[in-house]
Amino acid sequence: MYKISKYVVAITLIIVLGVGSYIFWPMIYTPIPANFECLPVNNNTGKLVPLQLDSNNVYGIALTYKGIIYQTGSEYHPESTPPVFRKLQQAINTSSVVKYPNQKTLLDQIEKIEAGLSKILQDKFKILSALVDYEVELGIVVLDDISRNQLADPTFSPRLGYFLANDLQSIVFGVLGLGMELESEYFDAKGSFPGFLPISKFMWIPKSEKENSTLCINIQTTINGELRQRENTKNRIYSNKEILHFVLRKYNKEKLTKGTAIITGSPAGVANKTPRWKRRLANLFKIDRLDKLSSIFNAVQSEN
Repeated sequence: MYKISKYVVAITLIIVLGVGSYIFWPMIYTPIPANFECLPVNNNTGKLVPLQLDSNNVYGIALTYKGIIYQTGSEYHPESTPPVFRKLQQAINTSSVVKYPNQKTLLDQIEKIEAGLSKILQDKFKILSALVDYEVELGIVVLDDISRNQLADPTFSPRLGYFLANDLQSIVFGVLGLGMELESEYFDAKGSFPGFLPISKFMWIPKSEKENSTLCINIQTTINGELRQRENTKNRIYSNKEILHFVLRKYNKEKLTKGTAIITGSPAGVANKTPRWKRRLANLFKIDRLDKLSSIFNAVQSEN
């Protein structure tokens, strides 16, 4: 009996240590900024013109800054493609007003993606809100058609325009889609509700660019006068050319035609924060996505 007890203790200890090591083990690779050459900004180096983009070809990239990777408990590998998603035409917004989707709109969209889930959500939650998150981002616009062969040329410098965007997204759709077979559909939908992409009315076009150049500016978000996000775009992990590659890799039947727009990722400071150990723990024990939603709703209610 004594020997059996020792074995049980030893096995339990090994399991606890193994789980603890997995949950708290740091990332193998540390995200580092791309080697950018910052474009000078003045009247002699570029011009400010009305923003013109192809509203049928708007994309987004996620997890492009070190801070947001750590804040959301995400993983990073330099050889992996970051999340890429579409922004539907109806999301584009040049006004200063955003109308949040109501419960019916949310449930209808969920039903389109995953039949039967809207009824389950109605039974579980009396009220279902979008839980909208904010993401200030630098956007780029393709000014001339770009071929895959051009992108493969290390000396090629794409002609781009630069604009500002606020990528609004529904946290609910992010939770429902994360790690699921329908993840891409949920991720495309979470930021594509009407008006969910407020953008600037103008873009800045430099007179010349190099293969590793970008617009280096401070971008920030304030909520009710409180500073939530602040970052310089020179700290982005991926270059403009890499981001263009990522879009073509995800949507391999698409082309980078004139007017294609890409929002290049949010810095840290978003509302949805998840420590890495919590995310790994949820993955390890396969915590149900609806239970995750419940905990988020409860946290929001307790804050209010």
